[in-house]
Amino acid sequence: MTIRWLPSAPRNPNVKPETMALYVGTAASIRLHKSAVKRNRMRRRCREALRIHVKDMNKVSTMQLLITPKIASLTCDYSEIRRDIASFLSSAL
Repeated sequence: MTIRWLPSAPRNPNVKPETMALYVGTAASIRLHKSAVKRNRMRRRCREALRIHVKDMNKVSTMQLLITPKIASLTCDYSEIRRDIASFLSSAL
């Protein structure tokens, strides 16, 4: 998967920039798979892996994430997705 990130809060009048938060989006194009069901499942798997990892952390810095799964992510084990998320967050924080 590809994870793009910015180390700041989004520019939105409803967002308080001083609040520590993680803003996450997922993108899965039709190139990932023709089936919308499989693309949505991949998005959910990525968000859930991130949610579980962040829940166990005691401090999260403010950043924006865009998670884009790759074709190989459709067939990989869920533990590999969790490992990728964990390695990214450990290096980004």
